[in-house]
Amino acid sequence: MDRHAIFVDAGYFFSAGAQAAQGQQIQRKLISLKAPDKALEALRAAAFSQAGNVPLLRTYWYDAMPGPRLSLEQSNIAMLPYVKLRLGVLNNVGEQKGVDSLIVTDLIDLARNRAITDAVIISGDEDLRIAVQVAQSFGVRVHVLAAGEPRNNVSASLQMEADSVGSLPSKWFIEHFAINAPVAAAAAPATKQAAPAPAGKALSIDEAAEKISMELLTTATGEQLKGLKAHFVSSNSVPPDFDRRLIAKTAVTLAGRKFSGDEMRQIRGVFVKTVRSIK
Repeated sequence: MDRHAIFVDAGYFFSAGAQAAQGQQIQRKLISLKAPDKALEALRAAAFSQAGNVPLLRTYWYDAMPGPRLSLEQSNIAMLPYVKLRLGVLNNVGEQKGVDSLIVTDLIDLARNRAITDAVIISGDEDLRIAVQVAQSFGVRVHVLAAGEPRNNVSASLQMEADSVGSLPSKWFIEHFAINAPVAAAAAPATKQAAPAPAGKALSIDEAAEKISMELLTTATGEQLKGLKAHFVSSNSVPPDFDRRLIAKTAVTLAGRKFSGDEMRQIRGVFVKTVRSIK
């Protein structure tokens, strides 16, 4: 049976995609998908066309964890049907490592086991060239789907090795990417001081955590709220992209208080409860 698989190098996808959409490099932490389910659906449509309209086996999404837990976006992507999340690691300068070897292993294994007839690779790394050759030796057609113009971000040797080279245009990334403002740019001016809490009205940890939780959720997008609610159906861990701000802002609200491990778990519990209470 003819089937294809999609192999997405998320580091390349976000970096090259943002360059295509904005004309400049943007930090990964400032880029997100407006709606992961819709973006993956559009990605599958593009890959389906390039692979000659053969059915999809699944999409492999290769990324690195931003900390001890998955980001909300990674968690949402992992829960999508026919998507397999594969994780490398981030080194101390924020570069993902181990992703290429994961792509190589999966591509060769699927080819050797005759699980696919076509592979669509969204990456530009020359290190994948040998894996492409091995997959082709098992009869697999390998297609490169570039983020933006291939000559700008796909190695020439990988293009020459591939059976076909296509691209996602800049308008694709403009439609599906959200570019978030840096925290520093969104912060209040240094000259503006927060009003002091009224005397005798000191907040408890639960009250402060609830206040900050509502503040974070008020500024979240509809897709982020939807993603959080889906995430907390099966997990009580707060995604790091919300966790850092939750703990930091709650500490500021309580006059710079340092929290014990139990107190941080208490704060996170309030956040989870607040999200679950939203109708």
